[in-house]
Amino acid sequence: MVISKYTKIPFLCAGFPCVFIVMLDMTTHVQVSGTELKVRIEKALTEKSLKKLITNLEKELNGEHSFLPHDVEAQIREVIVNAGVAVSQHGGWYRCIAAYLLLPMLDDLLAVKSMSEEKNVAPIVQKLRNEALRESLSTFGLEVPARYARTSSGTGRSHIRIPREQKRQLVENFLDALPTFEGLQEFLDALPSNTNLTVKQIRTLVKRYLSIANRLQAKVTQE
Repeated sequence: MVISKYTKIPFLCAGFPCVFIVMLDMTTHVQVSGTELKVRIEKALTEKSLKKLITNLEKELNGEHSFLPHDVEAQIREVIVNAGVAVSQHGGWYRCIAAYLLLPMLDDLLAVKSMSEEKNVAPIVQKLRNEALRESLSTFGLEVPARYARTSSGTGRSHIRIPREQKRQLVENFLDALPTFEGLQEFLDALPSNTNLTVKQIRTLVKRYLSIANRLQAKVTQE
């Protein structure tokens, strides 16, 4: 699918309601390969204006709770290798994968970033990043994670209100599992600390649940 060469990007900056039109003849990275793909990936990796954006995405991909399934990651690695990208020279695998995922909106991101000194373009960059991830992941049959489905309006994110009774029931259901997780915590405490990855992931899950449960109980008590 070819992206229209007239891509409209709404500026959401306070006091500057306008539309910035990027007139570029772009194709998605799904269509390019070989030298062209190599050039676009390396362009994303070497642009100073995208360094922070790629670094933040790199951290998420390289974390314990990466949104990218292992089989899809393996496919992207193969594409990057076949394109001839020198991975070790560009900060490693996850940095290169982050750049690859942003390619559908690379030209738009660079165009907007070039104006960052004149206007607050952070909301627009966020929207473009989300759109790039949506398009990249859709080619592998994946949906974008919820945190990337949000869009910024420049004045804050919209929130869906949940009725008080539903919230109360949700908290009760969540806390019903507390005895189970406390039992798991006691069992894990008795195990050696240098266990395998699966046990470490369970430790993280239990610790996170107990932390949230403690905060919820404190809030319920206050109310």
